[in-house]
Amino acid sequence: MLITDSSAYLSAELAAELDIRVVPLHVRLGDWAFDEPDIEPREFYRRLRDTEARPMTSQPSPGEFLAAFVTAANDGAQRLMCITCSATLSGTHASATLAAGMAPIPVDVVDSGTMSGGLALVVTSVGRALASGMAYDDALLLAGSLTGRVWSTWSSDTTDLLTAGGRLAADPADPADGVAVLSMEAGTVRRLGSAGTAEQSVALQAAVILAAAADHPSWVTVGHGDVPEFADLLAAALTDQPGVLGVLRYVIGPVTGAHTGAGTFGANYVVAGS
Repeated sequence: MLITDSSAYLSAELAAELDIRVVPLHVRLGDWAFDEPDIEPREFYRRLRDTEARPMTSQPSPGEFLAAFVTAANDGAQRLMCITCSATLSGTHASATLAAGMAPIPVDVVDSGTMSGGLALVVTSVGRALASGMAYDDALLLAGSLTGRVWSTWSSDTTDLLTAGGRLAADPADPADGVAVLSMEAGTVRRLGSAGTAEQSVALQAAVILAAAADHPSWVTVGHGDVPEFADLLAAALTDQPGVLGVLRYVIGPVTGAHTGAGTFGANYVVAGS
């Protein structure tokens, strides 16, 4: 059994199939506060576009993680692996680590070094390995080996939220025209360039991902906020290409969308280890 947080954006069906339980992060937009899984992303983005309020996010408390660990133990688990979003981006990992020290069974807390579709890549890779019969200790080594090796590309209709949240430093050398195309590599956000159209962004993102896949075959996750048509283009550019083992689609939820904006679309992939 695995535990993760809601920023992995796993479908209920996939989580059930791989025996993964999810602890929610929390979001506030003006006077509106909710647990991330309790709201349809479409409604969040509609409200985000219609307000000047800055969204705020918060990690699960140690008590929320502990409750999940206790429930798993009561359901028969003897040891748990909890894979969280990046400790450099969220306090979620710290909450899980505190809770693990109070759990009635051993809990191994793994910092994925990523979040959103990147976290989904780590969690589903480990979940599939366990489902195929891999020993727990080997699966734990697999989870650790993926830390820092899941990279991301994306574009948004604005980088204002990302910059305001401290995730991205302003770059005066970047051209002002077009939409920024961004990447997160080993936890560091940087600009790949600018695109005047969705097709240009797709071409730039796909070129980066396919070059990495040629060196290290990987599953790829493709997600979006409220622009499915752009994610469709990116998924089509990656599907059945050399080195791409498969494409898993997802919708970017409020916790990530609060920082990247409603018009975000992008992908996550695994790079070769050193």
